Amino acid sequence: MTEHTTKTFITDVVDQTVAVGTAVGKLAREFDVIALVGDLGAGKTQFVRGLATGMNLYPQAVSSPTFVVMQEYDTEEGAELVLVHIDAYRLESIDDLASIGWTGNGDEIRTGAVVAIEWANMIDWALDADTLLVDIAHAENGRKITLTAGSAWQDRLKSIAPITSK
Repeated sequence: MTEHTTKTFITDVVDQTVAVGTAVGKLAREFDVIALVGDLGAGKTQFVRGLATGMNLYPQAVSSPTFVVMQEYDTEEGAELVLVHIDAYRLESIDDLASIGWTGNGDEIRTGAVVAIEWANMIDWALDADTLLVDIAHAENGRKITLTAGSAWQDRLKSIAPITSK
């Protein structure tokens, strides 16, 4: 059985949730899939704003893709990858995934990109062992963010430093 590395952060304010996302975004590589789970309003989209920041993209362009299902955020000068942002809440089948261009293991979408999937638990059957799971839960006075490293993230996750208040 594969052992998974986990790292947990307690955040008091939105900026700290964004900071955890930024730390992950700085480590992101082509073909990475980052699966976000959590209740409505937990901070999934804020985390994706942090990913965009860490990837040298435009964080202000990030919004929840609830109605469009998938958005792609273009690169700023110096950025190497695009960020594909998917809301899987209404995706229920292989056909639904294919309708947004995800077939097989999603290589068509993952090429030249990092993919962040909100409500990833709805399509967990389509995710592979390399996926980074981000579980965001409401906690007393903030959020509890648990990162669980898939095989591709084992070493990278260990390098993320604690997030502190500014």
